[in-house]
Amino acid sequence: MNSPAAPPRPASRPVELRPVGRADRAVLTNLGQLFRHDLSESYGHVPNDDGSFNDRIVDLFLAGAEPEARGWLITAAGRTGGYVLTAADPGGGRTISAFFVVRGLRRTGVGRIAALEVIRMVPGRWVIGFQRYNPGVEDFWSAIATELTGDKWEIHDGPTPETRPPDTFITLDLVRAPWPDNRI
Repeated sequence: MNSPAAPPRPASRPVELRPVGRADRAVLTNLGQLFRHDLSESYGHVPNDDGSFNDRIVDLFLAGAEPEARGWLITAAGRTGGYVLTAADPGGGRTISAFFVVRGLRRTGVGRIAALEVIRMVPGRWVIGFQRYNPGVEDFWSAIATELTGDKWEIHDGPTPETRPPDTFITLDLVRAPWPDNRI
C-alpha cells in the first residue's frame, strides 16, 4: 500500500528581511504566539486562561524597553515566514533574543538564510542562546556558526534555572564579512 504524497512545500525563495515597524505590531504578536506554542512542549507551558501564551521578549521589544533591540520579519517568496529579534548582549556585542520560522518553511533553507543575513549585518561578537532540548536547534546554530567562522566559535551551558534545564550559548566573533560577492 502506497502512502499518499505529501502536499507540496510553499515557495521559499527569495528570502528577505524587512525591519519591523509600528504597523507590524499585530504580525509580530501573532507570530510570537506561534513561537511560544512551539516551545510549550519543551518548556511544559500551557496557555493563559484566554488561550494566549506569555511572550516577554516580544512584549519588551514592542514596548521599546531595550533601545538597542532590532527586529525583522522574515519573508519567503513574498509571504510572512517568521521573525528575528536582536539586542545588545550584556557582555558586549549582539545577541539573538528570538528567532522563529513557521513550520511550513522549516528545512527549506529559509532559517539559514535569515540567520546568516542578520549576523552578517553587524560584524563583531555574537552570543546565540538556545535550549538543547528543543529538537534540531543545536545542529542549526552550530552549522550557522561554522559557516560564518569555521571552527572559531565556542559553545557552553549557562546557569541552570530552577524551572528548566540550562540555556546553551554559542559565541562567535565575525571579524569581517566572510562571504563572496555573489552572497546568498
